[in-house]
Amino acid sequence: MFLLISLLIVSACSKLNGEDVTAPDNSGNSGQQNPLDKTETDAGGEIKDKDHDNDGVEELDDPTGKIKDPAMRDYLLPDSSKAHYEGDGNEFAELDVQVSHPYEDYVMIYENNGAAIIRKLYKVEKDRILILEEKHVDVEENAPPVAAIKKMEVTGVYLQKPFEKGATFGKWTVVDTDATVETPYKKFEHAIVIEDKGDTYSNRKYFVEGFGEVKRESVMKVKGKEDLIVTSSMESVTQP
Repeated sequence: MFLLISLLIVSACSKLNGEDVTAPDNSGNSGQQNPLDKTETDAGGEIKDKDHDNDGVEELDDPTGKIKDPAMRDYLLPDSSKAHYEGDGNEFAELDVQVSHPYEDYVMIYENNGAAIIRKLYKVEKDRILILEEKHVDVEENAPPVAAIKKMEVTGVYLQKPFEKGATFGKWTVVDTDATVETPYKKFEHAIVIEDKGDTYSNRKYFVEGFGEVKRESVMKVKGKEDLIVTSSMESVTQP
């Protein structure tokens, strides 16, 4: 129910405040040729060339050319990005994040809250981002090889179109498509907001094209007390 509570009991060795949370070999193939540099098969199947026409980029302009529907990949930080999130309401809400795109259409994120490192692995499709893995890892653990990734089962949906108020996927509902979000890094416009809400809690995520998840917020109602609010908000970001 509560987004951060499961991370409190796992220890880790990394530091916060912008330092690397891990230094893995994100190629996923133990130092061999990067799969993105070739178009042949690689143990687990075909890896498409990065410049292939079917790269997931959507060209959905309207007849007047005024509307462009961004590709789902634009709602994740680019390859080799790093971001720091200011935490409030809980000592484990402060986050350091590193992003890697080890293979075409796959994105891997290492998220360190000072108590645990979570590796999140996503598959990017035309209209949605699928969750393949969210697990605690050691600081030295590398990206899985593509053959292993292709065998992973989908465990959920991270984000999905259409971006329309009331649209749902899994436990999430789109509650805003043009929100203004204040973060320590900057004020973002035109954010997509999704919400998971129950009788005693609500969780929200705020997505901005080009930056991905810029803020997350968890609110828990406590009988006889003020609501417990925990937020993680983008404070700095380094993109290649």
